[in-house]
Amino acid sequence: MSLPFKRSKPGTVRAAIDPEGQRLLGLDIETKQPVFAPKGHSSTYAANGSGKTTSVAVPAVMSFACSEPHKAIAVLDSKDGELASQLAPMLERMGRKVAVIDDMNTRPELAHLRVHLNPFGAACATYQRDARDVRFSTQAIAETLLPEPAEGDAKNKYFRDVPRDIIGFALHASLSRNPEQATPGAVAGLLSDPDMLKYITEVEVAEGSPLLQSEARTLIEASSIDNWGQHISEARRALQLFAPGTRLHDVGTHKPKSHFELINQGYVIFIVGPQRFLNLCASYYALHIQAFCDALYDQAGALRVIADEFTNTPLKSLVAALTTLRAYGGEIHMISQSRSEVVRKFGAKETQTIEDNSITMQWLSFSFDEASRVSKAMGEGHTVMRGISGSAADLKTQTNLSLAKQPHMTPAELMALPRNWILNHVKGLGFFFTERLTQANIWPYCDHYADNALEGARLPSDPKVTFVAPAGFIGGVA
Repeated sequence: MSLPFKRSKPGTVRAAIDPEGQRLLGLDIETKQPVFAPKGHSSTYAANGSGKTTSVAVPAVMSFACSEPHKAIAVLDSKDGELASQLAPMLERMGRKVAVIDDMNTRPELAHLRVHLNPFGAACATYQRDARDVRFSTQAIAETLLPEPAEGDAKNKYFRDVPRDIIGFALHASLSRNPEQATPGAVAGLLSDPDMLKYITEVEVAEGSPLLQSEARTLIEASSIDNWGQHISEARRALQLFAPGTRLHDVGTHKPKSHFELINQGYVIFIVGPQRFLNLCASYYALHIQAFCDALYDQAGALRVIADEFTNTPLKSLVAALTTLRAYGGEIHMISQSRSEVVRKFGAKETQTIEDNSITMQWLSFSFDEASRVSKAMGEGHTVMRGISGSAADLKTQTNLSLAKQPHMTPAELMALPRNWILNHVKGLGFFFTERLTQANIWPYCDHYADNALEGARLPSDPKVTFVAPAGFIGGVA
């Protein structure tokens, strides 16, 4: 059982530990030594208010940031930039390159760290690398904007396929004219102008590449049917976040960096957005994650993704990619409020795939159904049952011993899990508990977080474990 454990010197929290790219899980219940997860994808279930940000997300970022200075980290930070506001200034002082993707100006105080990315970066990179492969990227983007229902709906697939064809053609046509300006806003603008769309379709039929000609003919054929108005409206609706007049219309037009560059140069990346539009912006986050995954496949380097509120990015292609991303340096650490929410957004089979590919799983709290499921997974143990019987007539008693089975932990016990305990499961190791560690317990960084923009002042420092720190960092260990 030594794999996930790293030991500091006995009796001190000041002996610096290098996580070596492993994520801090907590303290061993008995020895009070820090426990680290093995490398690989992970899933965490934690209900609202159970401390998943302070106990999982921030310790994960710091585990990677202090020990892998040349590897990139991407943080989904859709709750008003809660993580970026606390961590970005400190990470910059550590000497890390920090990029804040904040196209909706959620955190204006971090404007000096803001970078601009084209959400269609995956298609742009593919087109510039080899235009013959662009159909794969445009189709993936169209499916991200118009995803399949969680449990499937084969009967109505046609009513999603045609709008996808429209989006794919509009994006391909934009790429063929100016790849650097093929942005979601440009495609949304084209779809909002029926005359221009018709004109470009006719031009591509006559003068376009063989692939564009084929796509244009498909659109001309589709435009002659009765449901064309419904199809074009659905395509526009899929891009309504980027429509003319919206805040995101110009995203990607201001000398953008590429997703490949940010990974290759080892940035800590925060993808920030407003909490009140959390669900409406799902496709925005999904497009960026898709582009980062595409960059990984293009050998950009390693990337650790901290996917807080993971279900806000219902990207089924990411679930399918979990089986291959590790080979390209990608690790996805998925944090969600409940398993039922993952099932609702992705589907039951996809949820099973997520859990099968998660080397480490954590539970900070339990619902009724999840407690029963985990209790069953933990199995049963043997116990000795004692019974006493007697007879009043002759005052004789008899003791009976029998062997019985009972759960290692009942659902009721899991529901009553102490708040400072976390249940973990590591493949090849099994279930075990750890004592919760929060961002306030990691020295020297606990003294340097900024205040939480949503929940108030920084937590009081209570050092229990020390991480390595770059030379010159105030209070750090060189």
